[in-house]
Amino acid sequence: MKLLLTSAGIKNTSIAGTLVDMLGKPIAEASALVIPTAAYPAGGPVAAWRIVSGRQ
Repeated sequence: MKLLLTSAGIKNTSIAGTLVDMLGKPIAEASALVIPTAAYPAGGPVAAWRIVSGRQ
């Protein structure tokens, strides 16, 4: 199991490149697990929903 933990997602080329290296395939071909509970202190359930739905 490989983990890449970020506080703001894949928003820069360095993080995206690291993720592609770890996956060994394009990001679009990957599956992901998001645990949005860290968003609760910053914005509550609405923030968690934006993360899960891809509407950051």
